[in-house]
Amino acid sequence: MAGKVNYIIVGLGIAGIWLSYELLKRGHKIVVFNHEKEHTGSKKATGLYNPVTGRKMIKTWRADDFFPTLETDYQELENLLNTRFLYPISIYRLFKSVKDQNDWQGRQDDRDYAPYLNHVSSHSLKIKHINDPYGGIVLNRSGYVNLNALIIAYKNYLINKDCFVEEWLNTALLNIEEGVVTYKEYQADRIIFCEGVDVSNFWKSLPFRPVRGEIIDIECDLESPYVINQGVFMIPKNGYFTVGSTYDHSVLTHEPQEEGIKSLTERIGKIFDGDFQILEKRAGVRPATHDRKPFIGFHKNLGTLAIFNGFGTKGVSLSPYFAKHFADVLDQRVEIEKEVNVQRVH
Repeated sequence: MAGKVNYIIVGLGIAGIWLSYELLKRGHKIVVFNHEKEHTGSKKATGLYNPVTGRKMIKTWRADDFFPTLETDYQELENLLNTRFLYPISIYRLFKSVKDQNDWQGRQDDRDYAPYLNHVSSHSLKIKHINDPYGGIVLNRSGYVNLNALIIAYKNYLINKDCFVEEWLNTALLNIEEGVVTYKEYQADRIIFCEGVDVSNFWKSLPFRPVRGEIIDIECDLESPYVINQGVFMIPKNGYFTVGSTYDHSVLTHEPQEEGIKSLTERIGKIFDGDFQILEKRAGVRPATHDRKPFIGFHKNLGTLAIFNGFGTKGVSLSPYFAKHFADVLDQRVEIEKEVNVQRVH
């Protein structure tokens, strides 16, 4: 489909998928350029979405904006692609102390938390091999997305619509003018970069803060209806568990590091007292930012260039909402939200 399009989109991770999908839904002509690589943040990610995070166990940033429609958004995409990749499952977040118990006994009556709380337990749930003497909280509106399945299915969808190019986009070949950008045989109103950690030269000055994370798959004698979470998360799959994750800003490699794997195994031992065998090790680098908020918007000097990137570890949760928002911006319906506007740092 060479010729005139509204948008050239660079990258087909979770950000590129949701933005391109939203633009297609609105009738825009697009073409997506993506160079297939083994090591990408989206391919290596667990795809976990979780409304209550952090050591203090509080609602994640803007959970009330993202989570009410999150699962229906992914279900809509599942129906379109005729592929399953959404797996809703409650998270059992273990308490570490009596203080945690007391904090949540009070918080369970907080209307702000009601949509996300299944129940609060001050006693062990008696899951074999799980050390939870103080109990914990069981969360709603949580689960994971099989990102590999999503990427494969969505790529085929774009191929069938003749709007996908399997190619690394060479920015040196871009011809950028006022109101139009040309790349080879394509001409577009704008080009939008959704490349993850492989940031093009136009955006190198932005304060990205990429982070490496190790993930392992383990075989063990554990049967749990929940994702177990304290220090690590243990996601039940078909006959095994996916366990993660580490956070390292210093060694940005896609190869799992020994210290990262050791950290995971030690943390597993704090909540799980059974034996386990590691089946697979992997690592990914997430496109996090200095303030943990994405970069969305337009280049300060070149208005035909835009960015939709920096979703970090919460890309599954944030991308659907902000894809709709940025599509509204591109359609000139709204202004970019200040919190995520790339102009805050650009």
